[in-house]
Amino acid sequence: MKRKVLISLLIGLLALGCIFAGGSAETKSSSEKKVITIWYEGNDQRLPFFKAAEAEMQKDYPNYSINAITFDNATIVPKSLQAVTATGGVDLIFNEASRLMITYQQSGGGFEDLTDIVAATKNNGVITASDRSICSARDKLIVFPINRSNSGLGYKTDIIEISEDQIPNTWNKFVELGRRYKEAGVNGWTLHLGTNPEQIFNLILTAGNDIHGFWIDKTPKSNIPKYKEQMADIIELYTSKNAIWDRDAINEDFAAMYTKIQSSQAGMFRVGNWNVAGWDKENSGVGEFSVTTYPSFTDEAAGALSAGGVRGLALPKNAPEKEAAKVFLQYCLSEAAQKASFQTMGSCVDYGVVDTDKLSKNQKIFFDPNVKVVATDYYEGLFSYYPELLEAFQKSLTKAFSAKDRAEIISILDKLDIELNTIIAKNK
Repeated sequence: MKRKVLISLLIGLLALGCIFAGGSAETKSSSEKKVITIWYEGNDQRLPFFKAAEAEMQKDYPNYSINAITFDNATIVPKSLQAVTATGGVDLIFNEASRLMITYQQSGGGFEDLTDIVAATKNNGVITASDRSICSARDKLIVFPINRSNSGLGYKTDIIEISEDQIPNTWNKFVELGRRYKEAGVNGWTLHLGTNPEQIFNLILTAGNDIHGFWIDKTPKSNIPKYKEQMADIIELYTSKNAIWDRDAINEDFAAMYTKIQSSQAGMFRVGNWNVAGWDKENSGVGEFSVTTYPSFTDEAAGALSAGGVRGLALPKNAPEKEAAKVFLQYCLSEAAQKASFQTMGSCVDYGVVDTDKLSKNQKIFFDPNVKVVATDYYEGLFSYYPELLEAFQKSLTKAFSAKDRAEIISILDKLDIELNTIIAKNK
């Protein structure tokens, strides 16, 4: 009897093994063609990344291919929400994690949790805790990280002479250098205010001074009373009689800001790892410049670069080729794909593919392991009413940047504190 049971058990195990082996082989050698539809933000210059990942996938899955279609952000964001909630038709969506998180919230959780997919992907150790934080909604990894958007403080070196001890990596040096640029006939500092007026605080408070939750925290609760004086100091870079900020910034968007930078109309400006190599070129219009960390409020220590975001891929729950899309994702951290990401978008998550000897002058700081990088706080994936809080914050900042004096700035921030707490109480 025992022998019969043993024989039956062995037969069962052999059969089970054949099922798994056959299933795996069938998956990779299947003659069924699969086309994975990808929508991506940007332009055709980013296509080589997707094609590199496709080429790696096709070594194992020769009948799988991609159809990658590019859109600008004004189009892809609403189009993605419509697809995820109703029309379908897309398997993967590539964008900044923050934008994908808003779509996730607005769609009632319309993207898959990719935690297990990342865990099954080779080379997943290159994804950092910061990447995961930016790409997660609570304990769910909603965005598969592809590359990081880091920025630093650019300052012109061909307008005035700047010694090493005048590099604007502290607040006092930043303000003083801005004043000197103005005396030389250019704007001391520029950053668009027509969109994302909160960005300056992410750069100086969070990156420069490692202050997190400067307006709300993850509870959430308002932290305006705690940091309103520092916020007023930053706003006065624009409003005070000694302002160093480009006065047109209140009406400007990204394009207008870049036009000023690339025509040498500003002494200091934000520089990203996505555009620094191009700006280092002789014909870029930027001229000679260097990059440092964002300024700290203390004179004893420099600040940090800003990890402003992560670009990645989200998988809609209604994706028509969901299983094939999961396969594609597992090739996005391959050496070939990450090299293509760096070459086309200036960044990646696997810095091991970067040949640091070939970096341009100002690219080097972004890949220097000794330079501190601080991640921006993201709340898009934490609570569904975040867009309402953000709208209130941005409207109040726009008013503050038009204030006549510091007292009015503080008054506007005090009213903002009340408004934020009211929104939080209403939604809890």
